[in-house]
Formats: sequence, structure tokens, C-alpha cells
Amino acid sequence: MKVYLSSTYADLKQHRATLARALRKAQYDVVMMEEYVARDARVEFACTGDVVACDTYLGLFAWRHGCVPEDNNVARLSVTEMEYEAAGTKPMPRVTFLLEDTARWPAERKDEDLTRIQSLRAHLKKQCSGYFRSTGELAVEVLAALRVLETSAMAKRLAAVQEILRAQELGPSYMLNIRDQLHTLGDHSFVELQLGPTPWWNSRLYLVAALAQELGSVQGIVFVNDQGQYVKASTPAEIRRRLGQRWPALDAAYAAFRSEVPNLLEVGPALWRYPMHVSAALGQPEELGRHVLSVHDIVDELGLASAAEIVDVEGKGQRFLQREILGRRSSYVALLLGERLQGLVDRSKLAERVAQAVLADN
Repeated sequence: MKVYLSSTYADLKQHRATLARALRKAQYDVVMMEEYVARDARVEFACTGDVVACDTYLGLFAWRHGCVPEDNNVARLSVTEMEYEAAGTKPMPRVTFLLEDTARWPAERKDEDLTRIQSLRAHLKKQCSGYFRSTGELAVEVLAALRVLETSAMAKRLAAVQEILRAQELGPSYMLNIRDQLHTLGDHSFVELQLGPTPWWNSRLYLVAALAQELGSVQGIVFVNDQGQYVKASTPAEIRRRLGQRWPALDAAYAAFRSEVPNLLEVGPALWRYPMHVSAALGQPEELGRHVLSVHDIVDELGLASAAEIVDVEGKGQRFLQREILGRRSSYVALLLGERLQGLVDRSKLAERVAQAVLADN
């Protein structure tokens, strides 16, 4: 993993050096401003360009706002803020650590006017930042955070079947969104489905679960409500099994569809046939026989086994969080902040990373 280490320099010089040594010992590739070779580029452009070339942004913040470039900087951002914002333009994790408010800190390492840095710190606190008081504590907390991060997966939003979900119109075109998003099922360990404001039909969820199970790479489907809050995660096989138990016609419909299209590679172009098999199995048009799935169905009625235990990350140090994750029994652990999913941790991979770190220190 390539990590960009961002902070103001003079006040956090020792913290940066100690942290870089610890990260490199743990086999992380660290990019730091002070190690740049001479180049024909202004520092703010060089830094932000290097940020987006990394896998993870790691920001340290004490009580200095940092240097503010004069040119082309209407928002009056410091270079450190520019680096943070640059990381946000790319789908990359931003891991931030703040010096604790009550930690002792020399006055000469603070801005005379704390307005800008206090505003920045207040913003970062809302993003579930970690905290530190000393260089040694910082290194341990950062390493724990990165171990959790690199064993986590995000759920990819599956915005399929919006055409049919928005209206009652039927026809071959309403299957295009599922077809267009089949690559998502093959590229991600978890996919996310939002239950509302547009509804999900039981027949369409069965199709997604069945295809995800056959493609084999999807470990779980994550359900969220219409506010984006976490509801449940379950495996494609479990979802398919429970839907088939509740509506046996869906098993028959999918079996008939796949017997007609036995080659999985040809399923995408042939998806328009699936609704016809559903209608035949139901004995009536799909839109009349379908069931709109609610949060209550997913949580209670279907009896879905959960694929992930839940851990609330708010207010927890990284070492404590790591221990709590490892103490769970499920293969995956869902990390929630304010009922919103932050990631799904592969518990066995995290345990392996922790064990490797212990062996390296001995």
C-alpha cells in the first residue's frame, strides 16, 4: 500500500519521522514532501499530484493551519488542506489523526490566530478522525488503522433496474440496467442495494442474488434504507434461498431462464427474457404478481441470516477497534458510524495482518 503522509512540517517534524520509520518497517510505501527531489513544479501542485498517485491519504493535524499559496487560491486553502481535498477527488481512503485537544503542546508550535485550524479540526472531527498525544502512541494507532483499512471492502452501489422501478412500463428495455451492471457483480466483494425511495421487487432481487451467486466473487449484498442507513448484509446464496422459500415460483422462473441461456457469458444480452419466465411461473404478469420488498421484509419477514456482525466505530481508538473486530465471530464485520456503513472488514485477513506485525516485531 502506497501512503501519502500529509501534515504541516515544522511543528510535526518528529512525528512524521517516527511514523515514517514505523510504516516502512511494516512494509508500507511512504511518500513524504521532505523527501522530494528537486523538480520544476510549485510545491502545492507537486503535493496534490503525488496525493492522487497514492492508495491512501494519511493526514496529521495539530495546531497549525499551514502555508497558504497566494496564486490561484481563491478559497485560501493551505497546502495541507489542498492535499486533503485532492485525496477527496479520488476514490481513496482518507485516514486522519488529530492531536488531542487537551494534549500539552508548545505555544511556538501553534498559530497565533487559531481560527482557521480550529475550523479545520472541527470539520475533521466529524469524519471519525483518530487522536494522538505522543509520537509512539500515534505510530501504534496509525498502524492499527491501516491494518483495518486494508482488510476492509466497501459496498459498491448497485443502481440497477431503475427504469422499471420508476414506472410501470414494461418491455425489453427495463432489463438494461441490470445487464449494464453485471460487471459490478463480478468486480466487487460487496454490492449495496437501497430499499427506497424507488422500490425493489422480489423477482428482481432474486435475479441479482442468483447471478451474484453464480459469478462467485460477491461475498455479500448490503441493504440500506432510503436514508442510506445500514439495514443488513447477507450472502447471495442465503438471499436466493429465502426468496425461493417465500415465493417458490421465483426458483422455477430462474431455472427456466437459465435452461434457455445455459452459458453464463450470454446471460447479459438475454436478460430481457427473464420477466417472461417470471410471468409464466406466477401465472400472471410480473408487475401484478411481484412483491415490493421493505426494510421489514429484509430484517424480519424473510429470516435472512446476517453475513456480518456490527461494530460502531464512533469514539473508539484504533487499537480498541481492532480488538473489538477480532473478538467477533462472523467472517465479516460491518463498521458503522451514525448508522452508516464505513466498510466491511474481513476478520480472518485482519487477524493475519496482526499476526504478521507481531512476528515482525519479535
